[in-house]
Amino acid sequence: MAGRQRLRVGGCGLVAAAALLACLGLGVLVAVDATRGLDDGISEAILASHTTTLGRVAATWETAGDLIPWILISWLVGLALFVSGRRLAAVWFFAAITADVVAALIKIAFALPRPPGGDLLDLFGGPSYAYPSGHVARTVVLLGLLAWVGLQEVPRLRRPFVAPSFALLVVVGVALMGIARIGAGQHWPSDVLGGALLGVAWLAFVMWLDRRVRGHP
Repeated sequence: MAGRQRLRVGGCGLVAAAALLACLGLGVLVAVDATRGLDDGISEAILASHTTTLGRVAATWETAGDLIPWILISWLVGLALFVSGRRLAAVWFFAAITADVVAALIKIAFALPRPPGGDLLDLFGGPSYAYPSGHVARTVVLLGLLAWVGLQEVPRLRRPFVAPSFALLVVVGVALMGIARIGAGQHWPSDVLGGALLGVAWLAFVMWLDRRVRGHP
């Protein structure tokens, strides 16, 4: 059992490192314009279909990824877990606060512009850069943590059967957020992919840290 726990903890660490490196590597490719052709093609297809029902659903879902709703949802869930005596409450607070900090640092490091007409200002009045998408990173962390907490409530023998359903919900939620951000003209597809990679990296890191704190080597 101890060996299996070590593998799980180590696996989370490897996933976190690999996803973060992939996010940074993709950022370099975007910076040298290596993704321009794909970005343009995918963006045109999504913008052309953004008035469909799927586009409207995605645009509605996008609101949940805004900074204020994200903080409120995360803290409310964290508070509920704390009141119920769940040790994962601290993980929620940690993830909610730090995921955006990491995304902001990477944005500043690459300083890549948004699509034409998609210029925004950050909280301090400066330019809000495109890569990676903070909305998508938040969605991965939020839905991933919800799925993780939810699985803890499922009997161990049933988890292999329930986990795919949770994973599908996460994938659909992240995909809708990505479509919404591209359709709104705020991000390129590469920004969305970078945000997803960052979200996976941060989610895996939080899971690794949680297991370390709970005493698994």
